[in-house]
Amino acid sequence: VQNQVDEVIDVMQENITKVIERGERLDDLQDKSESLSDNATAFSNRAKQLRRQMWWRGCKMKAIIALVVVILLLVIIVPIVLKYHT
Repeated sequence: VQNQVDEVIDVMQENITKVIERGERLDDLQDKSESLSDNATAFSNRAKQLRRQMWWRGCKMKAIIALVVVILLLVIIVPIVLKYHT
């Protein structure tokens, strides 16, 4: 009977050790998960900010192109109109 009790004690000690190790791994996994979540949130915020910056850059380029086209049209059309007007 004592041998069986000793075997049960050994098994229980191994089980307790495994449970403690599992708990440590779960804690590490939770820390990594929280870190990953924080990084994902930061990435998402930076992506939104970059998207806004690129949108404004696109708007500025379109405005500059439109202004250049208007100036070119004025340079071409105004002399022609003045020539035929006089």
